[in-house]
Amino acid sequence: MPSSLTREPKFNGIRSNLKSAEARAESELSDARLIVEDLTSRIEQSKSRSKTQREYLDKLKRTRKGDGDWRRNVDNHQYLQVIRELEDAKQELRKLKQEMASLLEEKRRAEQETEASNVLKEEIEETNEERVLVELAQIEALKEYEAIENQRKEAAEKHSAAMEESTKKMNDKNLHTSENKENVKELERKLAITTSDIAMLDSELKQLKEMDAIIRGKETIMRFESNSQDGNVSNTPYLLKSITKELEEARKELASVREEGFKFMASMDIIRTELKNVKEEAARLKKREEKTSFTVQNLNAKLLRRKAKLEAASAAEEKAKEIVSNLSRALEQLKTETEAAKKERSLIHEETVNIKAEIEKTESETGLAEERLQAAIEELKAVKSSEATALEKLKMLIDSTIRRRLSASHQTSVITISNFEYNYLRGRAAGAQEIADRKVAAAQAWIEALKASEREILIKTEIAKKNIRELKIEEEQESNKTEQSPHAKREIESEVENWRQKYEKIRGPEKPRAQAALPGKSINRSGRMTPARRAKLLKAASPAPRSTPRSTPFAVKRRRKVMPNLAKLFRGKSPNK
Repeated sequence: MPSSLTREPKFNGIRSNLKSAEARAESELSDARLIVEDLTSRIEQSKSRSKTQREYLDKLKRTRKGDGDWRRNVDNHQYLQVIRELEDAKQELRKLKQEMASLLEEKRRAEQETEASNVLKEEIEETNEERVLVELAQIEALKEYEAIENQRKEAAEKHSAAMEESTKKMNDKNLHTSENKENVKELERKLAITTSDIAMLDSELKQLKEMDAIIRGKETIMRFESNSQDGNVSNTPYLLKSITKELEEARKELASVREEGFKFMASMDIIRTELKNVKEEAARLKKREEKTSFTVQNLNAKLLRRKAKLEAASAAEEKAKEIVSNLSRALEQLKTETEAAKKERSLIHEETVNIKAEIEKTESETGLAEERLQAAIEELKAVKSSEATALEKLKMLIDSTIRRRLSASHQTSVITISNFEYNYLRGRAAGAQEIADRKVAAAQAWIEALKASEREILIKTEIAKKNIRELKIEEEQESNKTEQSPHAKREIESEVENWRQKYEKIRGPEKPRAQAALPGKSINRSGRMTPARRAKLLKAASPAPRSTPRSTPFAVKRRRKVMPNLAKLFRGKSPNK
């Protein structure tokens, strides 16, 4: 009974848990239905948008058939944008379809869980009915057990009373219950002795009778003889009387012994019957005990079976609870994953926008750098033309001075030069050497700036490719490894080709410009190298510039600072001036 009382709150708790699980499952189903309705509304909105965009494109095509190529290009650009938006809408549709499929799967699982919970309810109700039956059977068994115990107590009391009476009877005969068997054995031994004594007495009586007959015969013979001889027969009757008295006493003793033996045998028969009755009652009680123990065992087995069923039901209920909790956790995880995917998508979109802005910025910077380089090259050409005119004038002056000095040398072996000419020639050579060194340094800095811009463009292209690859991987993961549309592939390939073409366009004119910027070989009449040749040797002797792994803001600032210095140096302005 206490076990049944402890199980009732457990069953009530199970029922309340099942009801709460059903309520949670119904709320989750309602949430899933709302999500499905929201998704269907979104799909319809995206379809309506795509239809409106197509209609708008058709209208644009109809209205702008007679326009020029630039309008067609604009239309194509808008058409490409619309196609991209359509592709995005298609991807969103795919995602929404996948979400709908997952939600339908979750709905199906929730329905299965509700069916399982209903089955568990039915099983629990059956177990409750069986529990009631078991409790009733237990109550009946307890009543029967109490009745059997009462009967057993009554039988034990009767048996104890009978035993007390038998012990009292035995005590009356001065026999103890523990020495009953020994006394019986002694009595049997005494009976055997008495029977043997009786048999001996019978044989002795027979012998005595025979002897009596013989004696009587002898007495008669002797009496006759005595009568005949002496006439003295006075002692013979006295002897016969004494012998007969002894025989009668012996017979009386034998009769008393026989009576005592018969009494003892009767008491032994009574004791045997009582023992037999006690044994029969003990056997009956034993049978009843066995029967009650068998019924108790059956009831225990039934109780164990019901207990096993209850444990199975509780385990199934716990399993249902775990499944419901797993479903709720899975729904929460799906919600968090969708939110994280949306956040990642927005971040990727922002990154792509930033990358595009950086690319446009670098393109504008490269355009400005090209313009500056073009201006510097034009200045170089002007400087070269001025240098060529100056060289021609110098050659003419040198020729005139050589002729004059040759004519003077015919007269004297010493050529006189003025102090101004000497200082001028000396300072001019040092200035030319300094200008040549500056030009070499400027050319090297310009080449390094070009290399840095080239490296920066390469790094940016690599970053763009990496971002494109990451976007591809994320799109593949979001669309469950579905194949990418050929239009998107073509678009990415066209973007990569555009990058390559732009890079080649930037890189192509830089090489001839660098070659044109460096001054060529020039040897004077005396066979000595000019400052341009010396600059090339210095460039060959100078260590190679270290390749930077990535472009930094410092490199860009340095490039911006180098460009005006290059223009100044190519103009031939010295820092002393």
